[in-house]
Amino acid sequence: MDFARSLTARPWEVGPADIGRLSAVGFSRPSIVLVIGLVAMFNYLTRIADGTGIEADYGAELPRFVYRGVMESALRPEPAQWPPVDDSIQLVSELTGVYEAWCRWREYVLESPAPISPAMRNQLRRIAARNACDSSVDLADNADSTDAWSTPGSTQALSDLAEKLSRTPWLVTSSDVDALRSAGLNDLSILHVIAVVAYQSAESRLRIGLSALARSGE
Repeated sequence: MDFARSLTARPWEVGPADIGRLSAVGFSRPSIVLVIGLVAMFNYLTRIADGTGIEADYGAELPRFVYRGVMESALRPEPAQWPPVDDSIQLVSELTGVYEAWCRWREYVLESPAPISPAMRNQLRRIAARNACDSSVDLADNADSTDAWSTPGSTQALSDLAEKLSRTPWLVTSSDVDALRSAGLNDLSILHVIAVVAYQSAESRLRIGLSALARSGE
């Protein structure tokens, strides 16, 4: 539970020592990979639920979330203090078929033809990765960044939603979605915006967790 909380709320704090504690209580290497993958996936599912307003149904009795009025997330460290992140995401291949499925999912969300522009997707990814303290995504502005928010008037609304959904998803309300509609985005585009932010939030945690596993030597 402590590991899941850290990877969800403070992924920048996850390191080899956390992996060592899992190993010490009997988790095998494949089991640790599975734990990291499950935590990452639920970071996706909760953001999809918060962004769209749907009620999550996981087919089991789960404690109902009780909002306690928390307005802020944990303070993020400066980039120099972010954890090392490398290509250890490939460790997911230790779970049969999972790496291939993850790559297909990534291609669909981030690379396939979509109702929003590639530049917009890149900007959304940068915001989500920054809020996870994930150094694997190039955070520097590039030539297409000025055209990323291609719908007139959408710049602030898109930036606000991406920031809130990646950092404090429990604060997202219908007014955030309505702001995008008012800026000219249709519902299909808004759904893809939510999917990109949710996906990157999950992948960043997967990369951070698996990179810590690779460094742990477990």
